[in-house]
Amino acid sequence: MESRVQYSPVRSYQRFKAMDRALVLINQGPESLPYHIVDISEGGLSFRYLGKKLKHSEIKKVSLYHDYKLIVDDLPINAISDYRLQNNLVPVRRGSIIFQELTDEQLSKLEAFIQSFTEAPLPVA
Repeated sequence: MESRVQYSPVRSYQRFKAMDRALVLINQGPESLPYHIVDISEGGLSFRYLGKKLKHSEIKKVSLYHDYKLIVDDLPINAISDYRLQNNLVPVRRGSIIFQELTDEQLSKLEAFIQSFTEAPLPVA
């Protein structure tokens, strides 16, 4: 018997766990530091960082690095969430962003970044 329930993934794009040294630079002036990417997809990424909450209204673009080598520059973004992770002695935060409309070149470089610097896909749920 065929099910009448339609299942659709919660996310539009498959997420992938980022490898060590996969970094996102959120340009906030000369003192900007890259943050570790937790997971990434063609639609956006999440990252972790230490310290105070970022002022997301000031963040318009990010760049992706691997081991300090620039891979993709100036991806337009919108912030989605930012919260403190529990059960950490140090105030670790997790931020999530979505990519806005990308050029063909940016999308191609993003796809290459995902292929080169991620591990197995994460569960859909």
